Amino acid sequence: MATFDSIEFLQELTEADQEWIFQSGNEIQVITGTQIIGQNAPLEKIYILLQGLLTVHVDDFPEHELSLIGPGEFIGEVSFLEGQLPTATVKAKENSLLLEIPTGALTQKLVSDEAFSSRFHAALARLMARRLRNNSNLFQPKLGQEIPQDAEISTVLTESLSQFKNLFLRAEEMERTRDDGLTEEFSQEFVDFVYELEGQLNELIGAEGQLSSTRCDRLGRQLMTELLPYVLMTRVGERSYSKPRGYAGDYLTIEWIYQNEPSGYGELGALMDRAVLGLSCARAVRNRKGLVTGQIERARGLRPDQPIEITSLACGPARELFDHYMSNGVSSNVQSHLVDIDEQALEFVGQWSNDLGLESKIDRHHLNLVYLSMGRGELKIPPQDLVYSIGLIDYFSDEFVVRFLNFIHGLLRPGGRVILGNFHTSNRSRAIMDHLFSWKLIHRDEEDMNRIFRASLFDRECSEFLYEEQKINLFACCEKEA
Repeated sequence: MATFDSIEFLQELTEADQEWIFQSGNEIQVITGTQIIGQNAPLEKIYILLQGLLTVHVDDFPEHELSLIGPGEFIGEVSFLEGQLPTATVKAKENSLLLEIPTGALTQKLVSDEAFSSRFHAALARLMARRLRNNSNLFQPKLGQEIPQDAEISTVLTESLSQFKNLFLRAEEMERTRDDGLTEEFSQEFVDFVYELEGQLNELIGAEGQLSSTRCDRLGRQLMTELLPYVLMTRVGERSYSKPRGYAGDYLTIEWIYQNEPSGYGELGALMDRAVLGLSCARAVRNRKGLVTGQIERARGLRPDQPIEITSLACGPARELFDHYMSNGVSSNVQSHLVDIDEQALEFVGQWSNDLGLESKIDRHHLNLVYLSMGRGELKIPPQDLVYSIGLIDYFSDEFVVRFLNFIHGLLRPGGRVILGNFHTSNRSRAIMDHLFSWKLIHRDEEDMNRIFRASLFDRECSEFLYEEQKINLFACCEKEA
């Protein structure tokens, strides 16, 4: 699912303004290394990055990154406003999704529609002011706190990474010299060490630490430099990092985490993959499947003699429904509606549902949930007993989640329940997700979810919070008033 954190900018415009931008723009997918804007090249389009990561450099020093551009940012807007040629080159650092807007069409709209022009320029000025303020804040010390020096933390980080490498060398020697390869005892020792390293990294450079985000990023780059070669030996870790579907938690990554069957380049790659699958975030993903399957059974229990309508938004592999149908068969009274922007995810679900003879029980919808939440499109299904999304909203801003909830509110029958999953702020995998896998999410706690639900059409706090065993994933539940 493409992220669209620039929704904050769009919400400062009218719905008619937003509609014009969407209709005038064109979504494009680019692979790593694609040039988006060329230094001193005529600017024919400006862009909004929906998903992925871009890098900026000047042509004289192509190896030196001036900055990185994340989802929701404009690209080329300064040159457009000034009427000047771009002073730097922008390329895709990873596979990315962009909305391109022709500068000619935008210029004509700004000239012909004074009201739109006023709102657009005001919103763009506020966006650029927020950027400036955020960049300034990165360099402000936290008053009244003793801030550890980068050198001290770097030393601790270096020592821990050295221990990891020594352990890996032991694994290599054992794999090379023993006929039967790695022992189970040593493999478990390796996995346990990586699990402990994960917690230590979170304390050093995680969101709860005392360092600024800039300093954390600097140390995080050291972490990536040291550990990325090992991650690329794995199956799950390599896919999370390379993001072939445009984002880390795609359907196949999640499916492999559910399977929990280590694989990679040789026995050492499989060992490292086992360690990745043992991280807190992977355990939480596996745990949540059973939790949601339990909520499906809860919905059936509330109306045992009636057909039950259930929708999964950003469904991924939908294994929680697979587990339900495996237990209940085609006689299940659950009718499922699965929505995803990724056609491959829907094809994957279609394969297992056809294998189980569930064609009449499951329908699939290839739709963009961002557009649906903004009223651009329609999901034609009956009133729903349960609507859930377990791996989507932590990619999105609060403003989008409110709109998403309003969309869900319209899908539910009176008394129907919504369940939204989000990684909790206590996530001990956060540092390793942010800095090693570039799997950056918006973490939220209970009060965050209550605030979002109060701002939506549900107009009240969550009725219940559910947690998987590690309490890293929280699930906010609420019912539509009867």
